[in-house]
Amino acid sequence: MGEFLQSDHSLKNDESGNSLISRRDIYILFVGGIVSASIGLILVRPIGSGLDFAQLLYSVNTVSMVFATGLFSFLTAGLLFSSRASRFYLLNKINEAGTKRAFLLRVLHTLAFTCIFSIFFTIIVFLYPFIPLTLNYYPISLNHFVFFPAVLGAALVGSVLLALIASSLATFIDDSRLCVVLGCASTLLISFLAGWNTTLNPWQYSLTRNLAFLSPHNIVRALAIQLSGYQFESAENMVKYVGFTFSAEGIIIALLLLGSISIVLLILGQRSLIKNSRRWEPLGSMNLDCEIWPESVSPEKSQKIARIRRGLRIQRGLTTMVIAGLLVSMMIGSSVYGTYLANAPRSILYVSPDEGERVSVGFWNIFEVDVCSPYHGLFNYLTFTFNMVTWGNASDTLRFYLGILKMDSTEFNALNEASRLEMVYNICNATKPALPGVGTGISLEDSYGSCVGVLLITADANPLENSYIEVSLLIVQNVF
Repeated sequence: MGEFLQSDHSLKNDESGNSLISRRDIYILFVGGIVSASIGLILVRPIGSGLDFAQLLYSVNTVSMVFATGLFSFLTAGLLFSSRASRFYLLNKINEAGTKRAFLLRVLHTLAFTCIFSIFFTIIVFLYPFIPLTLNYYPISLNHFVFFPAVLGAALVGSVLLALIASSLATFIDDSRLCVVLGCASTLLISFLAGWNTTLNPWQYSLTRNLAFLSPHNIVRALAIQLSGYQFESAENMVKYVGFTFSAEGIIIALLLLGSISIVLLILGQRSLIKNSRRWEPLGSMNLDCEIWPESVSPEKSQKIARIRRGLRIQRGLTTMVIAGLLVSMMIGSSVYGTYLANAPRSILYVSPDEGERVSVGFWNIFEVDVCSPYHGLFNYLTFTFNMVTWGNASDTLRFYLGILKMDSTEFNALNEASRLEMVYNICNATKPALPGVGTGISLEDSYGSCVGVLLITADANPLENSYIEVSLLIVQNVF
């Protein structure tokens, strides 16, 4: 072991084998931290100044990018469990205190490094807008720091969860580089599948926002906003600015689920460490993946090393296959789910006959529909449109009032005339013979149950008795 220990410079005396982390690994972590921070600061832009929670959205989107890439967490776990110096550190700790305690101690080290990074990065994110020459889209003030505790708390929770998962993966793989590649690929792909949405594009991820809590970066975003106490005016606004809907109960369930998965993975990771430590001892200072051994190695030891390498390849291959299988299953499931929703988002609730229908002039025409609740997390967008077919026996100039309201016909009829007119819109005025051909519509967002489409047509002169026109009406439920 002495040769191996002397080959890695560390913060302490490598002869003792108790070095927490080598200088080489610290340099790598330092560079990895800079890259992780730069990704978030470069990719996420400040939100517009018209929002009172602009700084909250910007900061949480930037911080969550660290968990979307997963780079620092998996790099830390890979180095603390699989680098040359770390293997000897673990072997010494296993000899001193046993595998369980050595494993838990290394997990705590991983948690400490990732949490420290999250604290510093969150501070940088809040200070970044104050740096001269940085691009800001809103006025900045010290009042924005009111959101700092919420964002920091969410970042620390996310750090703990991702560090636990990364520690387990590092023991399964027993290779720091492969750990980073598989870990980052997994978190990035899951983030895209679950809805990346860190920009103000309201419905870009409408078909995947029900899967949001599959990704740690979305859990961090939701938790930070929840901890801040900010309340959106509606679920639609929540989707518009965050990309998905969430509640305190949903966040708790997601955290409990991820926490349970982490515990199971830690149990399996501890068992993997036992196998890994048995593999490390006979190798001494030699590279585990080396194809050519020194001449001093005996044939018996060469055969033993060959068996160790075969076992390691099988272990890495199985871990890679399991991760790839899960990711492919998520991709297929997301695609099927999105296709299913995309093919059935539009329902016709009311439609006139092909030749049109008569509607009275001077009276309210009411069309009642029953709107079904949409899929969980999606929204209704009701549209009521009309198109003129013939002028009928109406007078030369008409005014059209149109509305679609969240109530039934009984409730609408109980309103007085002034209240009714306040709830509808003067859509257009038309003069004969400009019609037929004129048409327009109006929409109602995020409503289901009993709804009414109402149409009032008034004439510039006293209309004839039973005055009417012929129109084509359509009430459609769009889901997005």
